[in-house]
Amino acid sequence: MDSLIRDCDKLAKHQSSAMNKAISAVDACIRSLDEAREKYHTSDTCTGNSLVKLSQSQEIVSEQLRELYNNVNKYGKHVEKTFKMDLRVIAESPAFDGKREELAQAIMLHFLRSGDFELARRFSLDSGAKGEECYSTWRQFEAMNDMAEQIRAAPDHRLDAAQEWAAANRAALERLGLAGLEFTLHRLRFLQLVETTGNGNKGSGGALEYARTWFPRFERDPDGHMAEITQLMGVLIYAPRVHTSPYAAMFAETRWAEGALEFASAFCAVHGVAAHSPLAVSVAAGARALPIVCKVSGILRDRSSNNNNSNTTATATATRHGMAEWSQQDELAVEVPLPDAMRFHSVFACPVSKEQASADNPPMALPCGHVVCKASLDKLARGTRPGAVASGRFKCPYCPGMATAGEAAGVHF
Repeated sequence: MDSLIRDCDKLAKHQSSAMNKAISAVDACIRSLDEAREKYHTSDTCTGNSLVKLSQSQEIVSEQLRELYNNVNKYGKHVEKTFKMDLRVIAESPAFDGKREELAQAIMLHFLRSGDFELARRFSLDSGAKGEECYSTWRQFEAMNDMAEQIRAAPDHRLDAAQEWAAANRAALERLGLAGLEFTLHRLRFLQLVETTGNGNKGSGGALEYARTWFPRFERDPDGHMAEITQLMGVLIYAPRVHTSPYAAMFAETRWAEGALEFASAFCAVHGVAAHSPLAVSVAAGARALPIVCKVSGILRDRSSNNNNSNTTATATATRHGMAEWSQQDELAVEVPLPDAMRFHSVFACPVSKEQASADNPPMALPCGHVVCKASLDKLARGTRPGAVASGRFKCPYCPGMATAGEAAGVHF
């Protein structure tokens, strides 16, 4: 995809250059015709020169357009080649064999998280997925989306329900390291009062009174909200003109959507749900992996076809199950690069075997500090180095340190 974007940029620059040259040639041609018209009755030579210039300008325009057409044609072929993927190897993959119920459950949960409750209800009836039993109750998902929508909805941007929920679940939020949500909600309410009433309102609903009521409990907060509270107090000076003040960025409309997203993420965390839809993340990762998977599948298919020209059945079987044959560890044989937003936990790959650590093959730390997987550790301990079998000692693959399998300790990420 990156190469297509680069080629498209080059094509755009060439198009601009070609059109400029063609327009310049046409302008020169027009000037020559104007000169020929003025001197038509006085000099045949001028007319002949004008015809020569006209012919030259025509050749320039034709050459530029012909070159541009060739480049556009090449780019079109590049696009067709890039997106010409055989998706049958994906569609016929045995990865979802026997997983119909789990897949239906994931789809319905995505509808619930997105607030499409009527669609989730109908899908549950059609597929038989048990929505009420997923991640607490259906009603809790409705409450989450209702409170998040109240935060987003203009012009009121109601925060009361979300603040009550955060206060009621304060202990759980602190345990999960999400205690900052409660301060975020009070911060939004304070800025809302500053924006609508300024600091001239001395009633109980005024911004200053609100700050005196709620902010003291966050002054000694271990998350260190004191500096932000001090900054918020400075906003009161510019209350009559907050949108032209040095604090204008605090009053951007995006703050409501960001606050609703932070609330929804915290709500999901308290109820043991991932912050992002697993189905959406899986689809996004699959879209990134699709070109790589199809390319490798094509290579394997061509190799299988060359080796089994005399056996059509074997070739078809290899093509259909090529995905499953890529790795003995039930994983792709090639790495699919994913952005940091799609990395949710640390992954350790053994520097010796290049295999990803698992529960059956955990990472082990040697006394020198280097880490390898248990399978590699066992192979090193059974090495052919002189004295290795008798003593059980081996050299670290990355430093001169010596160790035994018994000296290695498990590592937990």
